[in-house]
Amino acid sequence: MTNVNKIFNHLIGSEKESGLRRIVLFPLCLLSFFYGWVVSARIFFYARRIFSTHSLPGKVVSVGNITLGGTGKTPFVCLLSEMIQARGFRVAVLSRGYKGKFREPFALVSDGERILMGAREAGDEPYLLAEKLKGVPVIVGRERWLSGKCAVEKFQTEVVILDDGFQHLPLKRDLNLLLIDSASPFGNGYLFPRGILREPLKELCRADAVILTKVKECANIENLKENLKKKLMACPIFEADYTPGEVREAGTLRALPAGHLKGRKILAFSGLAKPESFQKTLLGLEAQIVGVEAFPDHHWYVQTDLEELWKKAAYLNVEALVTTEKDMVRLKDCRTGPLPLWVVSIQHVFEGDDQARFEEFLFSRLGPGR
Repeated sequence: MTNVNKIFNHLIGSEKESGLRRIVLFPLCLLSFFYGWVVSARIFFYARRIFSTHSLPGKVVSVGNITLGGTGKTPFVCLLSEMIQARGFRVAVLSRGYKGKFREPFALVSDGERILMGAREAGDEPYLLAEKLKGVPVIVGRERWLSGKCAVEKFQTEVVILDDGFQHLPLKRDLNLLLIDSASPFGNGYLFPRGILREPLKELCRADAVILTKVKECANIENLKENLKKKLMACPIFEADYTPGEVREAGTLRALPAGHLKGRKILAFSGLAKPESFQKTLLGLEAQIVGVEAFPDHHWYVQTDLEELWKKAAYLNVEALVTTEKDMVRLKDCRTGPLPLWVVSIQHVFEGDDQARFEEFLFSRLGPGR
């Protein structure tokens, strides 16, 4: 039986575990139970309108997940923004600004033309979105209704995209897009902190569409899709995968093709929820990964981090250090060193004819545009 089947068969049920393991895990199971109760109560109160919700003019599209980290929300928000913008809609992205140091109720990271905040103030993901999206304002704030009001009033925004918005229930949305990591859809099937689920799996039903990411890392994608279809009935399912874009050399404006890494001896490092996906991307580019350094997710680098990496790189006799775009945002305060630092951009590409299917579905809900 595949891991996917096991998860769907027991969902959040218990696996056969040794007595010692049960004892060790009991505190986490207990915390998961209370966490799940609080999450379910919150969802119930919003569904029954006991907790108030707000609406915005125009359309609101949420991009989110049901697990902790690593489903590729940031590159998908980029793809979605560009797709909607290409149809003539005025688009803005609203982010919570995770780990950003801003203190205002909301703050403007970018007006679509200029970046107005630093990465530490805005948070690494909103700053990266601001760098990549031209003509799309990016606003951070924990109360995204207020951020959305700013977008509508200041930029006449017609479509608001909520980055990591599946759990943000105070704001009504017209479309809920749920991203699922095909390689590890629901972890061990348990809620946080026993597992990686942010909500009970029954809440999958809130999704209007599911996008399976990293599909080439899934051992049996068809099996996963069939199981999801049983749970979600008429909800459309689309497949997407990471593909590398260009390679940039930090400290210069030089852009290199992704094929530049082929055969190169490199030291890879990243601070991601799932660094193994980045390593698989580099292996797909046929780079020779001589060493790997994994930092905590959202790690803000200091100069000593780079100095340690240079020492290791010199010992391993590699040609360059390689990292991700998201990590490069958190490296802006550090000086370049004796070796090149190459930055690999990652983007989502739909599989087969799924892009055409997804666009047809998306604009049937948003309207045809201009």
